[in-house]
Amino acid sequence: MRLVCWQQLTLLIVIQLLYPNKSSHTLYAEALFTFKITLGSPQQISCTVAKYPCQRQSARPHFHELKDPGITGLEAKIDGRNEVPTLTPLQEAQVKRPGGTRVAAIVGGVVAALLVIVIVVIVYACLMRVKRFIRQTSDTASSFPSPAVELGIGSTSQDIRRFTIMELEHATRNFSESNLVGEGRFGLVYKGLLQDGSIVAIKRRRYALTHSFISKVMQIANIHHIHLVKLIGYCEDGYQQLLVHEYLPNGHVGNHLYDNEGLPIGRLDMKRRLSAALGASKGMEHLHSLVPPLVHTNLRTSNVLVDESFTAKVSDYGLCKLLTNSDHNAGSSSNTDCFHDPELNQSKDFSKKSDVYSFGVFLLELISGREVHNRSLLNSQENLVFQVKNSHGSLEDFVDTTLGGHEKQAAKKILKLAIMCLNKSITRPSMGQIVRELELIQREFSALHSYSSEEIGGVTLGSDLFK
Repeated sequence: MRLVCWQQLTLLIVIQLLYPNKSSHTLYAEALFTFKITLGSPQQISCTVAKYPCQRQSARPHFHELKDPGITGLEAKIDGRNEVPTLTPLQEAQVKRPGGTRVAAIVGGVVAALLVIVIVVIVYACLMRVKRFIRQTSDTASSFPSPAVELGIGSTSQDIRRFTIMELEHATRNFSESNLVGEGRFGLVYKGLLQDGSIVAIKRRRYALTHSFISKVMQIANIHHIHLVKLIGYCEDGYQQLLVHEYLPNGHVGNHLYDNEGLPIGRLDMKRRLSAALGASKGMEHLHSLVPPLVHTNLRTSNVLVDESFTAKVSDYGLCKLLTNSDHNAGSSSNTDCFHDPELNQSKDFSKKSDVYSFGVFLLELISGREVHNRSLLNSQENLVFQVKNSHGSLEDFVDTTLGGHEKQAAKKILKLAIMCLNKSITRPSMGQIVRELELIQREFSALHSYSSEEIGGVTLGSDLFK
């Protein structure tokens, strides 16, 4: 027994030397544990003291729980080969806290809810995008720029767009009354904004649909001139027919000549009036020079438009190809329409001479600054044309009083030209002759009067009609 104690004392001294930082409790635990292991059972003690060989137990590790209350967190293990005890600190068990679990569950639920909301929003956005794409690419609901239609063989190369009704509804805010800017024989005219940012004038069919609408539109699309309003495209969806023209912000010439009562407002000087007359005559001359000639049949002041630089352009040309009997019946007859040739009472066949008569009425309004059938006339039959024809050569009373004295000489020359256009058809000049006469008057006027390039006459871009 003493031998065993001395052996363990030696072991304790060696441990203390090897591990000087260990506490006394640790040394005590090791010593106590080693002592218990060595003593074991009474048989083992007797074998050790007497130094008799004893049968070795199986080489499996033994674990003993230390009963000392001061020693915790140590694990004892016996190496089966040399029976040397080793002490390993036990890791503290991780204690699950109920409060932390509850917070984690709440946070996880919130994150999951947010994730679900984000997914729902993304799915909804994708569905709306797909729906919009399908709607845009459909044949009748495309909001993308429409493909150009190639004109027939042998025609002048030009691209004309075929719009969908959805595009034009979007451009006019579903044909809102606030976009309504006028009305003509073809129908109502709307101001529209296309998706590419261009502003257009959209004419919507008012009466019965036109047969062979597209082929007739293609014929009109072949015609282009600097003094003709350009046809950009069309739309036909089975129950509606529409035309899309370029938009001219200054409206028609009448907006700058007279007020709602048909009386002069004096916005245009002689230079502007000459420019408008010459531009309109050149546009009409181009129509008459085509093979076969194209007769306008409805030339009037409201169909002579002006752009930002006040360049005159003739509109509504070629509409006679698209009009039906109901359109003609809805329009004014020769008895009430001062622009129509009175000789059409005997013959309904429009000709280049009937266009010349209409152009003469336009010149009369342009120089007098008055509407041909203004409301100040007491007798409806005594319109401006009737008065001029019965003036017996006294033209001074028909010159716009807002014109300066130096401008009246050119104004009288244009009035004489207008009277020539109002004569019987056999004596009326051609549009080519009218163009040459107006060019001569313009050269003479320019030689007598020098003008700067400034804005003259107080012309305001963007007429009231198109606001």
